[in-house]
Amino acid sequence: MKLKLDISGVDFVDSELIDFYDSKTIFFEVPNFLSETVSFKIWGAELDENFNWNEHLDISKFSKIEKESRNGEKRFVIQGFSKITFEKVIAAKIEVSPYDKGEFIRLKNREIQTFKREWNMDKVTDKCFEYWFDGVSIYFPYGACDLKFYTKGKVWFEFNPADCVGFINYISNPNKEKTHFGYLKNLEQLND
Repeated sequence: MKLKLDISGVDFVDSELIDFYDSKTIFFEVPNFLSETVSFKIWGAELDENFNWNEHLDISKFSKIEKESRNGEKRFVIQGFSKITFEKVIAAKIEVSPYDKGEFIRLKNREIQTFKREWNMDKVTDKCFEYWFDGVSIYFPYGACDLKFYTKGKVWFEFNPADCVGFINYISNPNKEKTHFGYLKNLEQLND
């Protein structure tokens, strides 16, 4: 079962609903031309404490969520793939600072190497809403990623509630690195 949420107008930086900040892995393939509709996968998005499960589904059908909620857990991590779709995209920009063996690649002058691309930034107006991701990119190349979309349309977020685990259980898991990078075992899901 997939849950599809309208998250139009949600500020990803200061959201009290969904968190795409820091260590969320973004599977955005950088195109030559920006489409009006853009979709891509994310591994490890976080549902904040103000997310109201009962508004969206019957949590009694999801024993893990129900049990952890009863035990006081309010934040959940989607330990799996989710999908985000932007409609009426006007512009975008991306900056990726690649990693090599866990370290940033540096230029001869010791500055961090950064690759940048922008699309239609001259078309951004005050009628556009900015959606900002600060995470890790797998494509173009693997590294720290700063990604912004400017849209005038809806934004949809889809995920499987069965993939949700309580935040405390997630961060206290001694095998967290294996669960965070678990997408390596599930690459076929990228094509869903």
